[in-house]
Amino acid sequence: MPRSPKDNQEIRDARREEILAAAARVFAAKGLSQSKISDIAAAANLSHGLVYHYFDSKDAIFGAIVDQMIAKIDADLASDVELTAFERLVAGIERSRDRVCAGGLEPGRVVAQAMMQGVIPDHLRGRIHEHFGRLHRRIAERIEEAQRDGDIEPDAEPVELASALVCLMRGLSMRAPDMPHLPFPIPRTDTILRLLRPSSAPQDTRRATPRAARGPNARRR
Repeated sequence: MPRSPKDNQEIRDARREEILAAAARVFAAKGLSQSKISDIAAAANLSHGLVYHYFDSKDAIFGAIVDQMIAKIDADLASDVELTAFERLVAGIERSRDRVCAGGLEPGRVVAQAMMQGVIPDHLRGRIHEHFGRLHRRIAERIEEAQRDGDIEPDAEPVELASALVCLMRGLSMRAPDMPHLPFPIPRTDTILRLLRPSSAPQDTRRATPRAARGPNARRR
């Protein structure tokens, strides 16, 4: 029985993910500038021709990894209207932290490595810059809203707090299980929250729960 268009698309999607996973391993091990399509094909156990069937260049593969990073970060920050601004910040921190703790090679680590090496292709540099600018603005806006709610230190500058939080969370992606030269644990959520809340404030690190689920009389923290 011939495969349906849906089956064919699922096969194409799975093969594409295999290539991206192999490329991430190669880029992390050899660096973006030293990696070749032949390295990626070998890591994926595929022919050169098949890799080129999905991506026309090494830069196109790296661009797809950038897109993965952006999509995951956007998912971490996905809003839930039932949560307060502070609860949305906590949920985003925990999603990002959970992904790092789960292991695997984060796209953010591959992109950060290329950024530090100064080898980002010109046509992708602007996209990455725009993404981090948008990320910073979204976090600063949530911090400012949480300050108005009384959930974050009111005297701190939202832009500065957002800068510290973005730098810390991006740094988490560099703390991977296969990096034994960094023998320290990932910070707990309550430790990260100390950047945002005064030391005298109660530290509630429970996973954010929609107010609707907590009952109609639930108060904002």
